[in-house]
Amino acid sequence: MLPRLLFPLLALTLSASAFAQKVERPMSFASVPFGVTPEEAIRVLSARPGVIIPETLPTLVEKLELTGGNFAAHEVLKWTIEFADKKFAAGTVVLKPDGNGLAVYRDLRQSLTAKYGQPTGERKPGLSDADKKNRAQATGKKADTFGSVAYWKFAATIADKNVKGIVCEAAGPDGNEVADETKIQVTVHYVDETLKPPAPKAIPGSVSKGSVPVKKEDL
Repeated sequence: MLPRLLFPLLALTLSASAFAQKVERPMSFASVPFGVTPEEAIRVLSARPGVIIPETLPTLVEKLELTGGNFAAHEVLKWTIEFADKKFAAGTVVLKPDGNGLAVYRDLRQSLTAKYGQPTGERKPGLSDADKKNRAQATGKKADTFGSVAYWKFAATIADKNVKGIVCEAAGPDGNEVADETKIQVTVHYVDETLKPPAPKAIPGSVSKGSVPVKKEDL
């Protein structure tokens, strides 16, 4: 009886293992591999159409902001790349929503899920204490707000010993929920947490108008 049970259990284990192997890990951000030098990261990003590099660069690059270009077929407001010990460790892109931020967020979340699997978690971005107080006084009840944060955590493996993370956020410019949906801003953040450990208050575990197709190579 036991051998008959072992075969289906083994088949199920192998099937689950094969599925797990199909889920990719983020080894780069916008084609910039984690761990490369500042010079190489800047070279790769500067090759993207429309990306503007600052005319003057610091001698020691720890954090650099760029503008222009596109990410996943959406227009970029700002790029931020960060380094730890002269190694590329984190990248953040703020996208131009054109008043349709939630649609942009849904497009990106869907594409990230297709490539990296279901999010580790999803939550509301939060509301500032001042806004909570003001809205409570003004309405006497909880007001409708807009915003969402999906995040992915990738534990260390034998093949990749570095912990990685992705955050896709739809929130106001201050990172909180907004009452006006048109003020939604979409931010995507990739980080190698082994190179750059998250700050104490980090996120858990860590365009043209309308909906446009996402370029998978950006994600």
